[in-house]
Amino acid sequence: MDIFWNPEKFLEFLPVFIRTSFFIFAVPMFSSQVIVPIIRLGLSFSVALAIYSGLSSSGISYFLPLDLASIIVGILSELFISFLIFLIIRVFLTAPQLSGEAMSYQLGYGFMTITNPFEENPLSVISEFFFFISMVIFFVLDLHIGFLWGLKESFKMVPPFYAVLNERFPEFFNEKISESFAVSVQIALPILLATFIVEISTGIVSRTIPQFNIFVVGFPIKILIGLFLLAFTFDRIAFLIGEFMKKFIETLSDSLKLSM
Repeated sequence: MDIFWNPEKFLEFLPVFIRTSFFIFAVPMFSSQVIVPIIRLGLSFSVALAIYSGLSSSGISYFLPLDLASIIVGILSELFISFLIFLIIRVFLTAPQLSGEAMSYQLGYGFMTITNPFEENPLSVISEFFFFISMVIFFVLDLHIGFLWGLKESFKMVPPFYAVLNERFPEFFNEKISESFAVSVQIALPILLATFIVEISTGIVSRTIPQFNIFVVGFPIKILIGLFLLAFTFDRIAFLIGEFMKKFIETLSDSLKLSM
């Protein structure tokens, strides 16, 4: 525990702790509001200490800036890069929630919101369901282990105090947003198309038979067809979420390469 008594060791450990905290807080299960802040900080500190000890024992070292200004700039750059990678990870993991929100809006469930216990923000019922499905797939595929491995490898790829934002990073960020949106559309597309066809059909019926109260019948039909398609296409939805999640480690590695 020389980091508490040796100022040089503490300055070496500080950027490791900063990057580890941002990485861990980016994953909903690790950053859950259900877990009290002191435990989350303790988890970040424990993982950072293990990584720092591993780096020291494996002979991986990095040069500590000599003057105070360089140290402050290095810590600020570490904060900035870690925050950008944090945003990429969150955008990557929220694709299923976005598709769930689109489905809920089309099925009339948009007003039915429940509080997400992990993030303490309101989500629609289907979006909440997809959130838990994506988290289950995340752990079933052992991506949490790959996540911690990627965190450890990040210090070999991008040494602390020397993170520099690549000019391609904004383009890379836009690509990941586009990929996330594309997967959300693929997940929600069958139900969106079905509800669109139902709305067109009910509109035609209301024009041809004005006496028929289409709102009393059309709304339940749209809900029933949407829920039936959700159950019928659930295997496909789980497959799409799983394939998208498998790109998580690759995305993490690519984002680190653009911070070198």
